[in-house]
Amino acid sequence: MHIPYRARALVWSSCGGWGLEVDGCNNTQQQDCYNPLVRYSLQLPPEDTPPHPSREGEGLTLTVLNQRNAAVVFHKVFPLGQYWAHYADLQWHMDRVASGRVVVITVAVSGTVGLRQAAHQLAQLGSLFALHLTPMAHWTWVFVKGGRTISETVILRGVAQHHAHLLLPLSDLPSPTQSSNQSLQQQRWQYCQLHGAMGGLCDEHSPDPLPPPSPPTLAHQSALANVPVVVTAGARHQYLYHTLNTLLAAPGAQRSNVLVVLGDAPQPTTQLLRLINVNFTQVPVHGKDNFKLFRYYRSVFQLVARTFPDAPAVIFLDEDVEVSPDFFSFMSQTLWLLREDPTLYCINGFSISGYEGRAFKKSQLFRGSVQVQWGYAVALDFVREALASWEQATSNTMLYDFWLYMNIRKLRECVFPEVSRTRHFGIGINTIPYLKEAVIRMPLQIEAPIALQEVSVLKIQSWQKYISQEITEATVLTGNPCRDSFLPSPATARTYVFYYQLNILPGWGNTPNYFQYHVVVQCLGLWSLSEQGHHRGVSVVRFSLNSTLYLVGVPYSFYSNLQQPGNTPWNIDTLTDQQLDQMGRYSHNKYSKRDHITNINVTSDYIMQIMANG
Repeated sequence: MHIPYRARALVWSSCGGWGLEVDGCNNTQQQDCYNPLVRYSLQLPPEDTPPHPSREGEGLTLTVLNQRNAAVVFHKVFPLGQYWAHYADLQWHMDRVASGRVVVITVAVSGTVGLRQAAHQLAQLGSLFALHLTPMAHWTWVFVKGGRTISETVILRGVAQHHAHLLLPLSDLPSPTQSSNQSLQQQRWQYCQLHGAMGGLCDEHSPDPLPPPSPPTLAHQSALANVPVVVTAGARHQYLYHTLNTLLAAPGAQRSNVLVVLGDAPQPTTQLLRLINVNFTQVPVHGKDNFKLFRYYRSVFQLVARTFPDAPAVIFLDEDVEVSPDFFSFMSQTLWLLREDPTLYCINGFSISGYEGRAFKKSQLFRGSVQVQWGYAVALDFVREALASWEQATSNTMLYDFWLYMNIRKLRECVFPEVSRTRHFGIGINTIPYLKEAVIRMPLQIEAPIALQEVSVLKIQSWQKYISQEITEATVLTGNPCRDSFLPSPATARTYVFYYQLNILPGWGNTPNYFQYHVVVQCLGLWSLSEQGHHRGVSVVRFSLNSTLYLVGVPYSFYSNLQQPGNTPWNIDTLTDQQLDQMGRYSHNKYSKRDHITNINVTSDYIMQIMANG
């Protein structure tokens, strides 16, 4: 069938839903012709109009069309009626839409409150209104990525449904498939005719090389020789391609060691893996949401135990985790610790302490009580140990990594870097947008390879000696940690120590009091929503390139005996409710780093003035 070079399109947006319809009939054909190429919509019943709790399908819709035949190659709704984090996911996908694609953006019910920095990206792509949308605006924008706007409409206030009727230009340039005589390249462009937001894979002007070149080897390459890299994946092939791209480009990567384990295995994912020549297999999945994921990861562990019984360790990575170029160098220098030190159970590429403003030294390592996180290695003995209990576990609410931490870890610790070697960029069913904010800003080690500092000191006896010496030589800080003057500025000493009251939580074994721990570390910008991150009651705060603060929880900490005579630990339990409230506001204002909604007072007169002066 001949596809016309122009198609009629209808786009609409309102508080009751949104819609996109593309008709392949052109204006030279008869009026009764109707050839629906695209039909997408969400229409709420009249009684469901806002305000109501946000539901699936509401937000900012991103639909990408093949520029030659108007077929939908990507569609996703970003719940930007919520303020936190989803804007970064929109930016991530928009960056990976290839130039020349036709892009349709609309507001479905509510979707501009959380636009935030993504508004600047959209403005750079040509939007007139993105920087000026009110929180309840309704908006449609149709444009060619890297080209021109076809249509843009907006209603800043009110609840009226509005429609945009337009002629959609389609490209008559030949597809790269027609000009390629190489089988692999033909497969690439056939895949790209059907799938969008794939980044360099489908960039017709500067495509990623296929097959990808082999990365350089490492000085400690032999440490990785028999270590499988297991990537857990499903239906999110856009995420997976980026993850595998960074993984296989990292120095030290060995394609033959990489195995993608699929739960849900839709055709686009398996086609992608065949195209880029990455080994994959599938395990059965059952259930829904966390119950499904809990059983899926158990199946992955079972597969690893069967397939790699003699491996010295296994590296696990999720489909939405970007690795640093230094990832394999980091692993090659630290994996031996799992064999040498029974008080360790994992090597984490992700840094639980390396948030923005808390990561300075790329060669520094720590150890502490944390769960396995995004991009980690464990020994096969730990895999088998987990499976011995996992077979009987039926949790349908607990996340698998937290279950391992609570039930299998048994007071063992993990090694992690000061500057993270992985970044969790994706958003899934367990993403809490507010908590995702800190992860978005986390620095990732870019240089590679990095020679790590005194790795052998991470062994428990050496580490205890090292921490004891650091605390003994440190300058003591006192007073309320929730005040700007608490941390010395400029710092006059290399190390500082702060003693605070931290008791064992009654009835929870050796678990420290969550509340006492939470308040102190929150004041100083560390992870505070669980007691994870400390080493035997000592948390490390890096607050400048050359200064470190050790938080020692007394009497819980193994290092409590180092407290100088006459020094009384700071005690949160002695504060009044008013003082606690002031501390909460301090940490929220200092570390949540809200971005102001600068367009909240925009009026229609203001928009008309901008357009008149443009």
